[in-house]
Amino acid sequence: MEQDSDQFTAVNAALTEQGDRIITGGAGTGKTTIIRQIAEALDGKCEVMAPTGKAAARLKEATGFPAGTVHRALLWDGKRFYREGKLPVTIIDEASMVDSCLLAAILRYEPSKIILVGDDAQLAPVGKGQPFHDLIRLRPDIVSTLRTCHRAKGAVHQAANAIRQGETPAARIESDGEAWCVKRTGGPKETLERLGQWIRDGYYDENQDIILGPQYGNANSEAEGSPDGGIRAINATVKSWLNPSSEQYAPGDRVILNKNFSAEDLWNGDLGSITDMDNHGLPEVTLDRDQGMPRRLDREQFRELAHAWCLSVHKAQGSQFRKVFFCVFRRHFRMLNRSLIYTAVTRAQKAVVVCGETDVFYSGINTVCDRQTVMQALAEDESIW
Repeated sequence: MEQDSDQFTAVNAALTEQGDRIITGGAGTGKTTIIRQIAEALDGKCEVMAPTGKAAARLKEATGFPAGTVHRALLWDGKRFYREGKLPVTIIDEASMVDSCLLAAILRYEPSKIILVGDDAQLAPVGKGQPFHDLIRLRPDIVSTLRTCHRAKGAVHQAANAIRQGETPAARIESDGEAWCVKRTGGPKETLERLGQWIRDGYYDENQDIILGPQYGNANSEAEGSPDGGIRAINATVKSWLNPSSEQYAPGDRVILNKNFSAEDLWNGDLGSITDMDNHGLPEVTLDRDQGMPRRLDREQFRELAHAWCLSVHKAQGSQFRKVFFCVFRRHFRMLNRSLIYTAVTRAQKAVVVCGETDVFYSGINTVCDRQTVMQALAEDESIW
C-alpha cells in the first residue's frame, strides 16, 4: 500500500524531528503500517511494545519485528521493573491503554525517543490518568494525525467512523466484504435466546469471534430467574450451550488470564482454551498467541482464570476478532458512552452485530465522558511545557 500524505508526514516526523512523537488515527488509517515503516527505517534498532499480550502478538505478526508487552520489555517481576540501562527508540502501539504509572515506568529508562501510537477515540486506560489522550490535546506540536481510512468502504469501518464523529450509523450495512447490523432483540433473556440460535446456526466461531458486554453482573442471575445480561451470566449460558460440564472449568472452555505472571510469560489479557484438566483439578491451557504450545497452570494462576466467550470491552481492547456480537441493555446504560461503543465495534475485522435493547446503544453514542487528570491540572502552569 502506498503511503498517503499523512502517513508520509508521520513517518518523516518520527524519524527526523527531535524529541518524542505521537501518532494517532482512527481504525483503518494504517497505524500498524506506520510502525513497520519506522522500524524498518531504523533497521530494527528500536523497542516495539504494546500494553497486552494479544496486542503484542498481533503487532509482531503484522510488522515482522519482535514485539512484547511493556511489562515483559521492562522485566516486571510482579513487584517491580528490573531492566537495566536506557531504552533505545521505543514505539508503543495501542498507547491509549497506557496509564500514567506505566508511562512513568517507561520514561524512567530514558528512551532516546518515545513514539506513542494509538486511537484517541478509544477508551481511556483502566488505571490512573490518560496520558495519551491528554498529550494529544496539550502538545499538538508533537502529534501526527492519520486522517485517511484505507478501509472506508467496509461496512464495519463506515459504522465505526460515524460513531467516532458522534453520528448514528445505519442499522444495516453490507459493503466491501464487511457486515454491520443493529438488531433489537429485547432484554437479556430474549437476547440470550437469540444468541443461542445464532450459535446453533453457525454464525459464531468461538476461536475467531467474540461476544462483548459493558458490565460483569452476576453469573447466577439466570438460574435465579432474573438474567441481568452481564458478562458472567453470558459466559455461564454460552458454556452450557458449547461445552456443558458439571465442573466450573473443563477441556474446551475459552478462558482469559486476569493477572501478570512475568516469570512464566503469562500476562493479564492472555486468551486461550483449556485442553486438559489434571488429577488435581489444574488446567492445561493453550494460549492463542502460543501457536499450539500447551501450558500447565499452577493453583495461583488458575485462580486468575475466567471464562472468555464473552469479554468486557476493556479486556478486548488491543485485540482483533473476526466478528463481534455486542450486547447492550438498559440496566447497563451508565457504562455506555461513545468511546466504549467505538472501542467495542472496532475490535471486529469482518462483522459487527449490536443486539439487545438498542435504544441505549444509540443514546450512548451521544454520551461523551471527560476524565479529570493531574496532567490537565499541571498543564494550567504553562512553565512546565
